[in-house]
Amino acid sequence: MHFHDRAAISSVVPDNILFIEWNSQIEYFTYSADLKIHSWDGIAKDSSIKTITLNKGTHILDIDCMNISQQSMDHRKKSSETFAIGTSDGKCYIMHKTGRTERVIDAHKGAVMNAKWNHDGTSLLTSGEDGQLKIWSRSGMLRSTHTQRDSPIYSAVWSPFSTGVLYSSGKTITIQYFAANSKTLQWKAHESVVLVVAWSPISNLIASGSEDCHFKIWDPMGQLLFKSAPRLYPITSIAWSPDGAFCAFTTFSSVCVSSAYGSDILEGSMDGDGISSVCWSPEGSQLVVGNSTGRIQISHLVKGGLTWASYNVTKIAPNTLQLRDHFNETVELLEFRDDVILWSFKYGYLLLVNQTHCLIHKENGWNSPITVELRDKCPQFIKQTEKYFLIMDCGIVYVFSYDGALQGTPRISNQRLTTLTADHVTAAREVIATRNSSDGKSIHCCHYRTGKPVYGDKPLVHSGQVTKLELDPGSPTGDQLLAFTDAARDLYLLSLSSGLNRVRSSLKIAGGVTSFAWNCDCSMLVMIREEELCVVPYPPAVPNDPALLDKFTIRQNIREYGKHVSIESFIGHQVTLQRGDGLTFPVYLSPYPSKLQQFVSNGQWDSAQRLCSSIKMEILWVCLAAMAVHYKQLDAAQVAFAALRETDKILYIDAIKKMNNVAMIKAETALLQNGRTEAETILLQAGLPLKAIMLNLQLFQFEKALELAVKHDSNIDVVVAYRRKYLEQFGWTETIPRFIEYAKKVDIDWDAIEEKLVDE
Repeated sequence: MHFHDRAAISSVVPDNILFIEWNSQIEYFTYSADLKIHSWDGIAKDSSIKTITLNKGTHILDIDCMNISQQSMDHRKKSSETFAIGTSDGKCYIMHKTGRTERVIDAHKGAVMNAKWNHDGTSLLTSGEDGQLKIWSRSGMLRSTHTQRDSPIYSAVWSPFSTGVLYSSGKTITIQYFAANSKTLQWKAHESVVLVVAWSPISNLIASGSEDCHFKIWDPMGQLLFKSAPRLYPITSIAWSPDGAFCAFTTFSSVCVSSAYGSDILEGSMDGDGISSVCWSPEGSQLVVGNSTGRIQISHLVKGGLTWASYNVTKIAPNTLQLRDHFNETVELLEFRDDVILWSFKYGYLLLVNQTHCLIHKENGWNSPITVELRDKCPQFIKQTEKYFLIMDCGIVYVFSYDGALQGTPRISNQRLTTLTADHVTAAREVIATRNSSDGKSIHCCHYRTGKPVYGDKPLVHSGQVTKLELDPGSPTGDQLLAFTDAARDLYLLSLSSGLNRVRSSLKIAGGVTSFAWNCDCSMLVMIREEELCVVPYPPAVPNDPALLDKFTIRQNIREYGKHVSIESFIGHQVTLQRGDGLTFPVYLSPYPSKLQQFVSNGQWDSAQRLCSSIKMEILWVCLAAMAVHYKQLDAAQVAFAALRETDKILYIDAIKKMNNVAMIKAETALLQNGRTEAETILLQAGLPLKAIMLNLQLFQFEKALELAVKHDSNIDVVVAYRRKYLEQFGWTETIPRFIEYAKKVDIDWDAIEEKLVDE
């Protein structure tokens, strides 16, 4: 990872630059001490100047633009031209980029240190030299005064989802939420005055800079995650990248970029000291910096390369990529007129996006790309699948095939998608899944063409905030899996199966997960946790039998690659790891689990058994057993369990194979997959209520068995007899009162059955 200076302008502003804001991919603004707004195009060639009319002797202390990524689609163009300006005379101006003043607010006694729009542009936060923090409406009406401190509030920002505020006063940082009975969190952050704070709505991490020349990163509970070495000068400004992966901060003479957890700091400089402001472009590929000499510098953050099969693509300049084919030992340079701001390489297609177009490069045809014009000229991210790809452009998801044809623009549950990043949207096969942008806890799954919810289900509501989600591209048809992590770094699996009476619930499979990815070729999941690379060879079997995780998880130590390692890709049996500095490292796994899946997906069960027999790895037999049970292949499952010496399961499968009733075979096979509800439903639909009752009795589900007996008005004695048998065997006498209490709730004469229960 390194800086590549793309453009620089000097001596265009007669006085020092105070602030820089970037409101769209093709327009950013600078504000100087001569009270003028300079509007620039995205390549920094031409500018238009508008003068702000302020009282004589008044100085601008903070300016915030309603960023385009914070708005609804209907108002994004209008609101991206609206600014809030805090001044030294205690006033807050709501202005248009043309210089027209919409509202002047008498906000504070003394200077207005901060003026910040919330994430949907409906409220304005101001903090002042008087130690007050106030919330205003969009039109400038006072809603509330949230705090009163004895010292000035130098920096204040909104929390993710705008549910609270974070501010600094003196050496402390405070988080105050708006909900009733919520606790205020405050801690000493630095040894000197805290000058700037920033809170990423994506990574949910807090950055702070102080006069003590230290830059720190915190979690939302105030726990210190990183403390930088002392810089030569105090930290003057901080900005999180749009995806929350990087944080840029400036001192008097340098601009630095760190990873989300503070390691691998990249430092650069610009001609002339007095750096005053830094901001990111909306897609996070560029930094623009201004200083006191009137100089503006735009830099690309070049982050390593991409790999696919035998190809490696490296970005060597903002508009130039190097394509290396290791198999044929060839190197090609792909040069473009415009800067490449987004790029992705999967399934043999290299996608390159500039401000206005997407170029689709096919394998063996790199120099003749297909061009797709972007509608809103503000691309945010790309997601590729085997047959189509997604582009998020100004909060709208566009679905294209690889021949450039538009497949649809699904409206996902009418939610605003403008604040979502690539980690919050995933696609595979016919499904698109997104995290709800308003609360961060709901997951919506829909058809990629129409936006219609998958199977008509309601969204899954998770207990915590979802940080990343990915659909499995290799899941069996009709049983697609979704993996996601939450703010606690727990990894969950969710089956989207539309099977009989399937309960849609997530299953936690690991904790402390910092990164995960699905295999592009088959259904395999890889994750990083506790400095280990953990591979789950066949995740579709895990929801049916969670105990399998401990039996067939492959672990490999990756401590040698350092901390804060992430997974870039998982293709075939190669996992590509990426460090915080952008360097990538391939890690090779055993090819046999993926080969086993290939045999199974093609129905070659004999070949799968021969592979396990010849390799003689116990984990392959575990995988084969899990796959055979999942596909309901009893013969293959029995062979695998025999190799594993699972005698009880061998006998159980043998008993199933001897049954003559088709419904019983289906029910027992479903039970082999831990599908109790599905097995019960099969038996009831086949007109076998007694078998359904006995099934629940054998699983110690006495209340359910009694409920079925009452519903079908028969077989009460069977329930009592089986219950007495298990009570005597296991000594469960404490269940008698609860059993009688349940029996009394049923609207039927229970005298006879109660007498039998009391006799026990």
